[in-house]
Amino acid sequence: MRWALLRSGYFGMHRKVRMKRLLFPLLFAAVALGAIPMTTKAASAGQPAATAKYVCLIVLDAGRPDYITNNLKSMPNMRQFLTHARWYDRAWVGSLMSITPPDHAVIGTGSFPKDDGGIVNWDWGIHSTGKISPTFQALASYQNGYAFSVIQNSGSPTLSGMIRKKYPKGLVIAGSGAHFHAAGPMGGPDASWIFYYDRVNGNWAPRTLGKNPVPAAILNDPSLRVKLPASNNSTLPLTYDPVVLGQQDSLVVSSAIRSLQLYRPRAIMINLPEPDTAGHWSSSWYPEERRLYLSFDKDLGRLVAAYKAAGIYNKTLFVITADHGMIQYNHRVLDRTAVQDQINSTLGQHSTILFNGGGKGGPSMTSIWLKNPANNQKMATAIYQHKYDNVSAVYYLTNTNGQYQYRLAGCESCSPNLIKAYNYLLSTEAGPTGEDIAILLRENTGNSGLPTMYGRHGGADWGSQHVTLIISGPGVKNGRSEHPARLVDLAPTIERFMGITPNARDGLVLADAFQNPNPVDTTRQNQSDVMQNVYVSAISGRAQSDISLEARGLIANEIPADEVIIHWKRRWAVTIAGAAIILGTGVGLAWAIAQVRRQGTGLQWVD
Repeated sequence: MRWALLRSGYFGMHRKVRMKRLLFPLLFAAVALGAIPMTTKAASAGQPAATAKYVCLIVLDAGRPDYITNNLKSMPNMRQFLTHARWYDRAWVGSLMSITPPDHAVIGTGSFPKDDGGIVNWDWGIHSTGKISPTFQALASYQNGYAFSVIQNSGSPTLSGMIRKKYPKGLVIAGSGAHFHAAGPMGGPDASWIFYYDRVNGNWAPRTLGKNPVPAAILNDPSLRVKLPASNNSTLPLTYDPVVLGQQDSLVVSSAIRSLQLYRPRAIMINLPEPDTAGHWSSSWYPEERRLYLSFDKDLGRLVAAYKAAGIYNKTLFVITADHGMIQYNHRVLDRTAVQDQINSTLGQHSTILFNGGGKGGPSMTSIWLKNPANNQKMATAIYQHKYDNVSAVYYLTNTNGQYQYRLAGCESCSPNLIKAYNYLLSTEAGPTGEDIAILLRENTGNSGLPTMYGRHGGADWGSQHVTLIISGPGVKNGRSEHPARLVDLAPTIERFMGITPNARDGLVLADAFQNPNPVDTTRQNQSDVMQNVYVSAISGRAQSDISLEARGLIANEIPADEVIIHWKRRWAVTIAGAAIILGTGVGLAWAIAQVRRQGTGLQWVD
């Protein structure tokens, strides 16, 4: 049972949700998964591995694995899909930061943030100017070409570029709903075209992202747009999900299907944004995620049917994954305002270029860019010594003759293996754009600010790092894998399946996904497993420990006064005060009634 719970992401769930869902959904999932073959007979040693001619990559934004395991009994298309697929139970982001733009760039390049142009965040501080970089959160950064130039100028090869080099006349397309900041970094500068969805004359309709125009047959197809409704039939604000829940993702799939029917691209890479939107903003988190995943199951069936109708299903590699996970933190935060105040009091006002970035609240880690990086060690050490609630570790960036490295200022109750895991994750963003101070938070913790946001991600916590990864297609070895696959490994693995010599800078081929793996790939994967398993076990183990401590009230919390969230200390204080008031009121009322009864015979009406 412990193995199943850990693999399903159980220890990253809010404890109320865990208790509510502990018995039946996981039991049903286990029953359903029992039908999935755990092993398969490999092809004979002399038989060459099958080669895929096409690829369909689906990114379920913030797609936690337990969204599938908890709902699998009601997902017939996914159950059928899994009978001939490789499912990676311990798949994780494997880099920082675990947020949408950098993770889609990692998927699209097979390179870590430090090597793909330095896409570590929505934006970052630039020491030479003391200013913030153009943000990957702005549509203009894609339409003017900036976001694509960052990747192109890095020199990192892209998955789109490698496929188009293999098939010069083939198309590689990428797309999303509202998340242009996902489709853009994933498709990158070498995609044939990239689409996203936006409000157009009262409709939710596809549009072109970047300089390469989406064909008019897609943009003007009336079946690929809907009128904007007055309600999206969910608890999500219309600002973030402007159509009926599930419809945004379905339209993205429909656009991919229409592109397949008209142009038969060699690669279709799509981001489905709604799981992320629901994770952030839904006040009915799991029920609405369930609605989305049951809708996705129907879309998966439609997509598979379209590939079969096109006659290329048996030549297509399917990859279903996620860019990051999601945590809900409704009573645990880091007081980011207090941290900023400490920096100001120590280094002076206006001593930071950027604090977190991408919004007031920031992700499930705290990133700080100082104007003077010579203060990195001093300030990081002071922050750690302050002992803020919910801090797991504090790191600072060093630069010695152009060699960037993160060094530990302090780690709270950390095992040697957890420190190794943190060191590894921070090494993936150790470059000129990396934050000067990185504060890693305990499990299910966010930064204060944006109190109406229910969920976040972004850090080294297991809830943010644990992702879905399923691969199916020609030459795929079906069954479960415990290899800790990373997002950076997807590009070289897809390239190998397509008969392309992998050219990723940082990722490796997931050899155990092949019926007939390349021996060199197998050796590299086995060598990687030695440390990657240590990292995943340490981070998931820390998550389990933090959640246990939290449930017992052993992790303190200091919630700022301006937060709507009420943590356990304040809840107890309010409860005790309320009980005292009620008790006092009751005693007073009883005394008054007794006095009235005692004196009642002597009372007279006076006109």
